[in-house]
Amino acid sequence: MSKIQKLLFVLLIAITACKKPTDNLKVVVDTDIIKYTALIQVTDAANGISVPANATLTVSGANANDIYEISGKKQFKLTNGIITIGPDPDAAPTADKTASCNIQISAPGYNTTTKSVTFTADQKQQIINVALVKTGVVVTAPPVSKPQPVYESVSLNFTGTCASRKDVEIRPSMYLFYRETGTNAAYQYLGYMEKGSITVTTLQKGKTYDFQLIYGGKSYTQTQLIDETNYDVKVDMGDACKDF
Repeated sequence: MSKIQKLLFVLLIAITACKKPTDNLKVVVDTDIIKYTALIQVTDAANGISVPANATLTVSGANANDIYEISGKKQFKLTNGIITIGPDPDAAPTADKTASCNIQISAPGYNTTTKSVTFTADQKQQIINVALVKTGVVVTAPPVSKPQPVYESVSLNFTGTCASRKDVEIRPSMYLFYRETGTNAAYQYLGYMEKGSITVTTLQKGKTYDFQLIYGGKSYTQTQLIDETNYDVKVDMGDACKDF
């Protein structure tokens, strides 16, 4: 068990200690243990959308030993080209000291790319886009991203649940992705949610969307029709509760 997972475990013990064993206890877990995070998103440089198959990521550099995936594990698995990493709380950046590492991304048929990631006290979230170039291909200009549409504000409140732990609810603090249901398009970045809550202006009323969370190397999705301005959304997070 990593130090980060131990912090979550201690939090649960502290909560349950205040309750009688006979109480109908519902333990709420906040994943916001790693306070400074970097979303790594890997795509093909030719279109900026598709994800190179079998891409892998390794971490090295000054603070490599202190860097974890947001679930508190040292397993740096790219899922749909996405992973979120950050320093453990003991190595968090301060006003006088940054935390840094290098990430190296490789994929069969692509040139290996290395990037530096620096965590600073004044920036809790950041996005690192990594565009891999196919071997022997020259990319003359990066693809141009279309601006996101602007609609009426919609507030989403996500709660993660696990069939194996009916007593646990997860309030995810992490990056959220979305796509219109039925399009089979690549998921796009929607925003960062704090304790499960996020307000956005990119969802159109009358349409249905698939939402995606990446946590512990696994993808969790939920579908929601948008026809109001506020929703409570439950996401089945499989066995994500097993460490709590």
